[in-house]
Amino acid sequence: MVERRLGLVFAGGGNRAFYQLGLMQSWADLWPRVRAVAACSAGACVVAMLLSGRATETAAFWKRRRAHVTRNINWFHPLVGRPLAPHAPIYRDTLDFCLADGGFERIRAQPFPLLVLTARLPPGVPPAAAVVLGLTAYNLEKQFKRGLVHPMWGRRLGFRPAVFDMRDCATAADLTALILASSATPPFTPLGRVDGQTLLDGGLVDNIPAFLLDDISDVQRQVVLMSRTYPAEITGRQRQRLYVAPLTPPPVSRWDYTRPDLVEATIAQGAREAVAHRPALDALLDEL
Repeated sequence: MVERRLGLVFAGGGNRAFYQLGLMQSWADLWPRVRAVAACSAGACVVAMLLSGRATETAAFWKRRRAHVTRNINWFHPLVGRPLAPHAPIYRDTLDFCLADGGFERIRAQPFPLLVLTARLPPGVPPAAAVVLGLTAYNLEKQFKRGLVHPMWGRRLGFRPAVFDMRDCATAADLTALILASSATPPFTPLGRVDGQTLLDGGLVDNIPAFLLDDISDVQRQVVLMSRTYPAEITGRQRQRLYVAPLTPPPVSRWDYTRPDLVEATIAQGAREAVAHRPALDALLDEL
């Protein structure tokens, strides 16, 4: 019997995280080796899709649910009492669909932790100000430090990790709320609420939350699934981790809900590139 010594990390990245879905649909043989999973934002959605056993149906539902969307931002909507962006209700409905018909129960029955990273707001900072502060810092750090894998500015500004296990959610609605909190990026998605806490996207702490697995002693190696391209020298094998990044930029952008066909193309890219990444993955698995 194969021992569970592998950690899997799912990065955030909005629609680009569907690259990970294509990878893992090709690498389903990894699950019996997994000791723990860490995920953030849309990466947590991908984990839920895979482990619910409803990934194909959910991807099809998402495509249907946003078929009517022609604009990602409509500045006139707030004037008539409608959301500025269509993302939140579509995202929520898709998660609810994913967790229906036994999906939630299958996730809760998994034999390993399913850790989801969210971000606590800096003490004393009002939510609206925290949103502006956090998202500005996140985007500026990416601009000034191109190729940076694990950001630091968010923590320096006072954002702190709040970590939850999917399996501890009492209801499917609670799990939907957790994934939405980990993805909370106003104005696309609202502030998150879990256990009475106001939370933001976990990417404000670390969009690739591999650190969550560092203190789990049984995790001897980690496979870190990224959602965008990085310089070759910082991907691949890095000590106990294998960083797997898209070889070319995924065709879909983070928050574009107008082109579901590009989501399909991003999933297909992950499936194709799983073959190219497999030798490095096998070399890592041989060490377990």
